[in-house]
Amino acid sequence: MHHHAFELTQALLTRLRREAERASYRAAERYRRDGDARGFVCETHQELPAQPPPNRRTLVFFAHFDLQGIVDPYVVYYLEALHRLGATIVFVSASPSLTAESVAPIRPLCAGIYTRRTLSLDFGSWHLAWSILRERGWSLDQFDRFVIANDSVFGPLFPLEEMWSSFHDADMYGAIESVVQSPHLQSFFLAWDLSARTRCFLNDFWDDFQYVVDKQLLIRRYEVGISTRARSAGLSLKPFLAADTVRATYELAPAHDRSAMFSRRRSVNNSIYFWDGLIEHLQFPFLKASLPRYNTPWQDSITNLREFIEQHTTYPYELIQSNVDRLGLGAAGWVRPSETALRIRKWLETYSA
Repeated sequence: MHHHAFELTQALLTRLRREAERASYRAAERYRRDGDARGFVCETHQELPAQPPPNRRTLVFFAHFDLQGIVDPYVVYYLEALHRLGATIVFVSASPSLTAESVAPIRPLCAGIYTRRTLSLDFGSWHLAWSILRERGWSLDQFDRFVIANDSVFGPLFPLEEMWSSFHDADMYGAIESVVQSPHLQSFFLAWDLSARTRCFLNDFWDDFQYVVDKQLLIRRYEVGISTRARSAGLSLKPFLAADTVRATYELAPAHDRSAMFSRRRSVNNSIYFWDGLIEHLQFPFLKASLPRYNTPWQDSITNLREFIEQHTTYPYELIQSNVDRLGLGAAGWVRPSETALRIRKWLETYSA
């Protein structure tokens, strides 16, 4: 009986995925044809003013998604930290029906707030922000630094100023470097010091952007590709945590659950598999939300997450707990989730908006 139910679930997910992909391909083709990204906007909660606010010289595009159409308190906490850096924030959610109640706390923090349907994941949200910016007559010339960020992380676990102040003497910066596929700065937090060279690069990058449906192609072309393209354009890149720095820190955690993987592989997604070492030894300001929320990939260390976060950071753990209580998979004891549950949640994350 269980096997039959599993097969039915798989068949339903496959059919729904194909229907969602067909709709996404049609939307992507429409953009290639008419170039009207603004047509993707579902609702404008707050329109950008005619001019950027004065003395807020960092431009942030923030990508959001929530299965229940809520701006979670942990997102508000993150936006408050960005706002304190002097940021002008353009917030784009891939949840078309955000509740007005949950939007209220971010109105004072954001210059513009928009919703859209999911297409090309976070890069689609960032490109829509770019298109709105241009339509409103804003330009990068009005800013000193540009950032793309998203809500895929809890944080900042430490004052964001510590990472922020390390961003100097380069053109492009990231929270952490990955060597999976090829060396790149992971896109959940990227920044550029704006100069004639970087403004030209960013204008070209966003103007050339095409909406991609296939997730792996999206990763290669944009998640990894933006760093590759920046190097090809002659930009210098600098991560807060370089891959070599993280690799050298493995020896500080010889009893780590993944120590065998670290010694065997050169390319490890450290923000997933060495999250605890990054926080404890390198004061990394972010924790990937998928770890406590979905228990994937399964890690025994997540069982003690509250104790760990409270011991090593000042981050209010209740922000993590309340989000996991609302959206998470598995019991409070962090039991290993079933493969069916994980597949359903992965599909919902990708296609439901």
